[in-house]
Amino acid sequence: MRYAGKPLTVQPGEDLPLSDLRNVRFQHDGTPPRKVSSVQQYIRDTFQQQVIGYGGCVEWPPRSPDLNPMDFFLWGYIKQRVYVTPPPTLQELRNRITGACASVLPAMLYNVQREVQSRVQMCIVAEGHHFEHDR
Repeated sequence: MRYAGKPLTVQPGEDLPLSDLRNVRFQHDGTPPRKVSSVQQYIRDTFQQQVIGYGGCVEWPPRSPDLNPMDFFLWGYIKQRVYVTPPPTLQELRNRITGACASVLPAMLYNVQREVQSRVQMCIVAEGHHFEHDR
């Protein structure tokens, strides 16, 4: 979810004040679990005209990794560090994931931000159409 353009994290069981809900947008990624009719109805009831993506008032292509830092940076970085060798135990897998997340430095995030800006520029030049880029 997004709040006034910034990511919003709500803990399980925590309610948002109604006054804040006006500024929240649900960015729907189009994954099958969120396409179930009961889930769709809940999203429409909760967010009304504030849905970005699948079935929302602001369309967004499903699984669009070209602009999503989680796809073009974080998951690959984490997997690269976690699976250098197969983790022998579930606890070791957890430890590696935690360590990989902790190893993300502010300078890396700055570079990711610059990369997002670069990719947005490429989208503008391509007028929103599909394009290939080397990175």
